[in-house]
Amino acid sequence: MRKSSLHTLVLYARYTDKLSYYDDWQYAFETHPDLCARSVNICDGKNLRSVKRSIGDYDLIVLLHSVNADTLVFIEPYRSILKDRKGKLLSFVGNEVNLPRISMKSKIDFIKDVSADFIGTQLPLEAGRWLYVECRGSSVVALPHALNPKAFGPIIPNGERTIDIGARSHQYWSCLGDNERNDLYGFFAKYPFIPSLKMDIDTKSRFDRSGWSVFLNQCRGTISNEAGSYYLERDDATVRKIQAFAESQQKEKGSKIVKPDSLPERLWRFVPSQLKEVVKAPLSRFLKSLNVSYYSDIYEQLDFNETFERFFKDIPRCPVYSKAISSRHFDAIGTKTCQIMLEGRYNEILKADEHFIALKHDFSNITEVMIRFLDSTCHQVMVDRAYEYIMDQHTYRHRVDAVRDLM
Repeated sequence: MRKSSLHTLVLYARYTDKLSYYDDWQYAFETHPDLCARSVNICDGKNLRSVKRSIGDYDLIVLLHSVNADTLVFIEPYRSILKDRKGKLLSFVGNEVNLPRISMKSKIDFIKDVSADFIGTQLPLEAGRWLYVECRGSSVVALPHALNPKAFGPIIPNGERTIDIGARSHQYWSCLGDNERNDLYGFFAKYPFIPSLKMDIDTKSRFDRSGWSVFLNQCRGTISNEAGSYYLERDDATVRKIQAFAESQQKEKGSKIVKPDSLPERLWRFVPSQLKEVVKAPLSRFLKSLNVSYYSDIYEQLDFNETFERFFKDIPRCPVYSKAISSRHFDAIGTKTCQIMLEGRYNEILKADEHFIALKHDFSNITEVMIRFLDSTCHQVMVDRAYEYIMDQHTYRHRVDAVRDLM
């Protein structure tokens, strides 16, 4: 079989337009010249029968991150179909952290049950192999995110950008045991920079892919850190304790909880993002008046220090390095937006003070960081160097090349 004849089925779940890398991976598979790819949205019920009829026709079946990142509800009807495949199965895994929304164990159990041939991890390879050690029939391969240069390119020259430092991220929940990103955003929002800088940092709103690209092109710089948590567990033991604690508190208050995958939550998934932004606040107030809490609000409101002291203080960190590079880092490089980032490993892809300006975790070198950031020559050299490096080795085309070579 020639590699150019790889018939590929790409399964994805389209119920959000906020995470741009979902579209970037899908586009990369669909446009790769060595694949004949068909993409199917598993959230559309009418596709189930078609996939069942044709599953034996594919050399490669790919489960993108979206099929298991937040729920297994949509992929569950495909479980028996995937077992009947003839081709190889590659399963990506979305959100490789322990969350009350969906357990890592349930994702691992699904992958084991369908006997995935390959597991594509966003984590460093050592961490991925540790996490999926029970999936003995699967090969764990490092497939971190990358750059889609068609979606994220340098449109506005750096000297013409109107925002000095801009950033977007949802607040990290306390149940991750990791407050680095929240602390980073809080520090930059409050620090008295001299000279003063124009900041646009927000943890309450997000962009779709095109909006995120436009925003980055307005920013000379952005701030970030590695994704994930130092407290990754295969059995979700700690987050289950936090979940039981949080639910017992709500019960004591006589409050009901809108839980994950309940009917109201399923309906909410399909509300357009712009409408969600409009109705979220009044809906939250209405639910509060009924003494009803949405599960995510409960975890957002948990105090980090109290949660850490109660649940994380006396447990060891993950035995392997479990934080990772994320799509946001590649998006910024694509738009030539200079990154100020906390020190970390970044999957050994990005090098400190070569591809980004490294900030110590206690922020003690902020003066030196800003001197480098405000030096226009240093700034331009860094973004150009990072851009050329990523374009040469770390686009989504390169990632799908690696998938093709597995066959």
